[in-house]
Amino acid sequence: MNRALDINWNNIESTLSEHETVFIDIWDPDNNTSNDFQPVFNKVSMEHKDLAFVRLNIQEQPDLTIALGVGDAPLLMVVKKRIDILQKSERIEEQTLQDLIEVVREIDVDEIVLRACRDED
Repeated sequence: MNRALDINWNNIESTLSEHETVFIDIWDPDNNTSNDFQPVFNKVSMEHKDLAFVRLNIQEQPDLTIALGVGDAPLLMVVKKRIDILQKSERIEEQTLQDLIEVVREIDVDEIVLRACRDED
């Protein structure tokens, strides 16, 4: 079963607005590593229904790929409160993704932004 939605210009804004945390599987249909990750991504998405899991096909959405600052696929991007907190291009096993989800849940983005603002002063 697949809970991950395909993301495009029509739904990216609503996805980022409606979900505090979004895991984005940026993939290329011509890349076997991209294709190998999709079953893991789909399975984990079913276990964490409070998080958004979306997929971005770089061939179908090249302009959105560029707008997100993505150079190549496969790539896992994690956005929390509209802040890009992770881009990981290495192959990710299921348990690693599960562990990553728990780490992301604990990240206090507001505190990070506050610290960054203080450091600028």
